[in-house]
Amino acid sequence: MAVVSEKDYSSLQDIREEAGHQHLNKLEALAGLANGSNTNYYVKRTYVVDSNYDDILNVGTVSGDVVVYVNDTAVEVAAVDANTGLVSLSNAPANGATVLGTYYHSSINDVKVGKYRKEAISYVQRKINGIINFGAWTSDDVPPIVQTVVRIYAAGLILIRDQGLNADTENTSKDGYKRLSTAKSLLQEYLDEESGGNASTARVRATSRSDGNIFPRNRDLSTFNETTSTTEHFMRGD
Repeated sequence: MAVVSEKDYSSLQDIREEAGHQHLNKLEALAGLANGSNTNYYVKRTYVVDSNYDDILNVGTVSGDVVVYVNDTAVEVAAVDANTGLVSLSNAPANGATVLGTYYHSSINDVKVGKYRKEAISYVQRKINGIINFGAWTSDDVPPIVQTVVRIYAAGLILIRDQGLNADTENTSKDGYKRLSTAKSLLQEYLDEESGGNASTARVRATSRSDGNIFPRNRDLSTFNETTSTTEHFMRGD
């Protein structure tokens, strides 16, 4: 089992779908001249994004995130530039061939969605710190409810910043504040269950016995010399 990663909390695609920012373009005519030598074609919409929840823009044939058909037959894609929409094919289509592509696009790139995911994970970890030992989790250990919270919280951040702080989105699918509220409620329910119904008082605390003083004290001040003050000897000596 691998060490837990940000993707184990939520994939970028999950967050995009929750925020309504994952869109399918199916069998789109790609820009580029099919002349028997050209291998470079362009999709119309960017950013090109992952479609199988692994946070990677895979290339290939029908198994890739961008599927290209030349005269209705899937062909091998050598590379995809998510930012520019450039799709490079392994082989040049014949002169006059029809070149179509199926892919997903988003108006928000991976870097920005990753930032919102990081914020959501940070929020969750701050809330569960001392209640749940998330530092010991592996890739298979992140609870589904935590994944849901991260997905909804990150989507809420996207919607708030996408629509603007003062946009009137209340009670609509674009209400980012509602998403944040939902995520917080779900997380609190989870913490209540894990802590026996009182997450505010069940946090793990370090304990020790002490007389209230940080340093051990030397209570016998009868012995000291000129280089050691009575105060320092009292505070540091045994």
